[in-house]
Amino acid sequence: MDIRPLEPEDADEVAALQSRLWRATYTGLVPDRVLRVRDDAANVRVWRKRARDHALRGRSDEGATTLVAHDRDGRPIGWASTGPPRDDDPPTATELWSLYVAEEHHGSGVAHELLEAALPSPAAAHLWVLRGNDRAIAFYRKRGFLPDVTSKHDDRLGADELRLVR
Repeated sequence: MDIRPLEPEDADEVAALQSRLWRATYTGLVPDRVLRVRDDAANVRVWRKRARDHALRGRSDEGATTLVAHDRDGRPIGWASTGPPRDDDPPTATELWSLYVAEEHHGSGVAHELLEAALPSPAAAHLWVLRGNDRAIAFYRKRGFLPDVTSKHDDRLGADELRLVR
């Protein structure tokens, strides 16, 4: 496995992986309509722009830095994005915006390696996770992230999120 910053040639595969993982991970956690109306073509355009921004500035327009894990053949198998807090009342100066790994690599250590590359322990950070995503919550707990008293309803997703802090 190789971990490196998001590059333009990663964009299409990361977008497809994200769409696949969203459907696999969030079925039963968000309303079915949210997953049905997900626009995969628009997601490709978003990732292409992020990758171009990374190539130019080392981060996305939104301020996130994305690291991509690649398998032996150079194909993206996961990513982690970190950036400035998107909360009104952030408990830390850094937010883990996303961490996803292809299902066939769950339990292989890829997620741990991505997290360490993006947020070396014991760096302070926080993240949001969907209520009911027990696998993710357990993963983050093992890495020092604990729920604080903050939760919110994400209208876009139609689901509640919990904030975890390290």
